[in-house]
Amino acid sequence: MESEDGWQLTERVRASTQSGRGDPFAAAVRATRMPMIITDPRRLDNPIVFANDAFLALTGYTRLEVTGRNCRFLQGPDTDLTEVARVRDAIAAERDIHAELLNYRKDGSTFHNALYVSPVHDEDGTLLFFFASQLDVSDRYALRDERDRVQAASDANALLLREVGHRARNDLQMISAMLVLQSGDSADPAVRDALAVAIGRIDALAALYRMPPGGDGGHDLAELAREVAETLVDASGRDDVTLDLDLAPVTIRADAAGPLALVLSEAVSHALRRAVPHRPVRLAVRLAGSDSGVVLRVEDERSSAWPEANGDGMALLDMLVRQLDGQRDLDRDPSGGLRMTFHFPAKRIGA
Repeated sequence: MESEDGWQLTERVRASTQSGRGDPFAAAVRATRMPMIITDPRRLDNPIVFANDAFLALTGYTRLEVTGRNCRFLQGPDTDLTEVARVRDAIAAERDIHAELLNYRKDGSTFHNALYVSPVHDEDGTLLFFFASQLDVSDRYALRDERDRVQAASDANALLLREVGHRARNDLQMISAMLVLQSGDSADPAVRDALAVAIGRIDALAALYRMPPGGDGGHDLAELAREVAETLVDASGRDDVTLDLDLAPVTIRADAAGPLALVLSEAVSHALRRAVPHRPVRLAVRLAGSDSGVVLRVEDERSSAWPEANGDGMALLDMLVRQLDGQRDLDRDPSGGLRMTFHFPAKRIGA
């Protein structure tokens, strides 16, 4: 049951819809920027008896064209009939309803309408009117559609990248297998060593394609370092190598992942080749990141030789480091082993 004030306002609106002037409350309804209509359920088909200027501007109709008509003229081919049924049921039950409908303007263009309908009763509970306000929320739907399009494009790109990665991984594995066969057919130790180095480099690149990229297309350098180090130790055939990994998560750009994989491969391969044969050895790979950059360190507990500046693949390693604007340091740790430390700036590798 409406309060006495509410009933009086209803009567004022009733009078205003008949006279069209003179009542401050009705004037406010007419002037509001919120599109609004009033319907009369006591008339056949619950027609519109009042529409303010904002409603006319939203729909493109004149007041004469909407007055006396049921609101369903705003519906069209793509209007959700389920939502329409919800509104119809709420009106029949004389209760409030909020629904979002695709409505059509006079010129045929569409807009997404956030519709609010409320019944108005008199003090005896008799239904007098329905107030309905409309809000054009098309921008929200446009943003949602754009987000869906971007997501669909992103999903398609991710699928394509997975397919490219799958094919690249298969190709690299085939090349590695061919080199392994060639190595087995060679009686020259130097040739076998050279092929082993090549196989290690191919396996390092293949490690990239065994890892899914991050959400932004980058890679986790910690996981890449783990994959490369474990692959090379397994491929060495030595069961006396203890691998110690201390790897902090560091996200790197996709274009830096390949060179870093090769840097890791060269550094770990050098450590394995320098390790004293037939004696247990500990190999450590450490990774730390900060706002300024990344520090990558490869340590071996015992080394049989100090690498030559331009030998043993060091020239290739230094070229890769320079490509990433990095720096390489080499020194001995207290245990007598070698410690190779790399510094890479964050702005270059995206850490």
